[in-house]
Amino acid sequence: MKNFALTALLGVASCAAPSNCCEAPPALAGQRVGTFDSRALAMAYYRSPQFRAHTQALFEKLAEAKAAGNALRVTELEEHGPALQAMIHKQGFGTWPVDNILELIADDLPAIAEEAGVDVIVSQWQVVHQVSGLELIDVTGALVEPFAPDAQTLDIIESLRGQEPVPLEELENHQG
Repeated sequence: MKNFALTALLGVASCAAPSNCCEAPPALAGQRVGTFDSRALAMAYYRSPQFRAHTQALFEKLAEAKAAGNALRVTELEEHGPALQAMIHKQGFGTWPVDNILELIADDLPAIAEEAGVDVIVSQWQVVHQVSGLELIDVTGALVEPFAPDAQTLDIIESLRGQEPVPLEELENHQG
C-alpha cells in the first residue's frame, strides 16, 4: 500500500513538473475552443422581440388567471416575475449560467461552431485553465445574432464587455 501511495504521489508530481506545465497534450494541440461572454447573450435575449413576446404571454396568462378567479395560478405567476428579474440581473451583470437562453439557439450552435472553426463552445467564465496550444476564439457576436440585437443593445453589450462581471454576492444583496 505504501508503494502504491508513493507511486501515485510521484506520478502526480511528475505531471506538475515545470517541463510539463501548460503544454497541450498532443491530442489537444491546435484545438480551437469557442468562448462567449454570457452577459452579452443575456442582454441580447432579454432585450429581444422573442423575450418581449414571452413576457407578454405571461401577462396574458396572469390576466386570464385573475379573470377565472384562479388564486393559486395568480400567486404562481406573480411570484415568477421577481424570480425572473433576479435571474436576468445575475445573467446580465454577473456570470450566472445562461442555459435557458442557449436552449433557444441550440439548433444554431453547430453552424456557429463550424463557421468559427471551433470544436466546442463554452462560457468564457468557465475557462479556469488553458494549456498552450489550445486556441480560444470569441464567438460572442455569433451567439447574439439570432436575437437580432438593435444598435442600442449592441452598445450595451460593448459597454458590459469592457467591465468585470458583478460578483454574485453583490447582485444578491442588491436584490434583497
